[in-house]
Amino acid sequence: MPPPSGPIPSGPAPLIWVVSDGTAGMRLQAVALAEALLRHRPGWSLDEFIIQPHPVIRAMPRFGALFPNLPLYAAAKLGGVRTATGNIEKRPHAGRYPDMLITCGRRMAGYALAMRGRAAKNGHTTQIIHLQDPKLSPRLFDALIVPQHDRARGDNVLVTTGSLNRLTLTSIQKAMMDLPSRWLGAAKRTSVTVMLGGDNRRYTITAEMVDGMANRLASLARTSGAQLLVVASRRTPDGLIERLASQLPPDQVMLPKPDEPNVYPGVLGLGQAVIVSSDSVNMASEAAITGKPVMIAPWQDANSTNPSGERGRIRAFHDHMRAAGHTAPLGETIPNGSFERLDEMDGLTERLLELLGR
Repeated sequence: MPPPSGPIPSGPAPLIWVVSDGTAGMRLQAVALAEALLRHRPGWSLDEFIIQPHPVIRAMPRFGALFPNLPLYAAAKLGGVRTATGNIEKRPHAGRYPDMLITCGRRMAGYALAMRGRAAKNGHTTQIIHLQDPKLSPRLFDALIVPQHDRARGDNVLVTTGSLNRLTLTSIQKAMMDLPSRWLGAAKRTSVTVMLGGDNRRYTITAEMVDGMANRLASLARTSGAQLLVVASRRTPDGLIERLASQLPPDQVMLPKPDEPNVYPGVLGLGQAVIVSSDSVNMASEAAITGKPVMIAPWQDANSTNPSGERGRIRAFHDHMRAAGHTAPLGETIPNGSFERLDEMDGLTERLLELLGR
């Protein structure tokens, strides 16, 4: 059956809610889409909430559509709300509903379905835009946005190559110019930005995996003469960077200092190329915005048919990115030739607005 959203009323400027459980990768994708919508519709407004969904609708999201009066929240009250004005409030008050609700990941799907059902009972039309495959019928949602490696397809499913993010060439360039001067000096020589992830649901990074990664990076540094600008992510385990850096040529590695501001994403603008560890879809998608050579470095055993060393959906993502010319496997040299720049946000936003009748 089609989603019970009804006609879109005219009236005040639409209000968007981004609701997440605070998981960084999920939250940032939803915020990126909301900000893209605001760029296209400057008169709209945005509130962001971080909540903990009730275990029932988190584990069984279909119940959110069938029984919208089920409890929405777990007992613990997490986080709060970040509004466009920077105000801090509690989670949404009962009886308030957005015009558009953006959620990401299966764990938030039940909340979105229940919130729309409650809004409809109170005479309010809320359209729900859900990111990533919720493993439910797409017809339950007003719009699904899924990456190529997810299975969901349908008339209201918009498919992307990579993950959604907030970066643009302009924002990367601005962040680069705001870097401490010692980083800007790195642009005077051949340099390669190295973006490292870490532990994830598929595996835990071991000392042997770090040593293997260090060996691959050292090989490229020796062959190309490039300086490696190494940055960690939120998932990078303590001690990994230190162990890895100790095995790289000391005059060819540069690390952030503890007292420095965050050098990401400005460091993306410095390197002539970018290396991304294979565990991260988000970082690979962000690096590909630059149009520079983006090399995927495996943590695990890799071969010519599976150069990322990954399995399942992550392998499918890397295979697709490589086939589309956005990335290449890490080798001993920096690849020559042009790479296809990945820039999906504006086109995706226009298609979404058309789908929603906005």
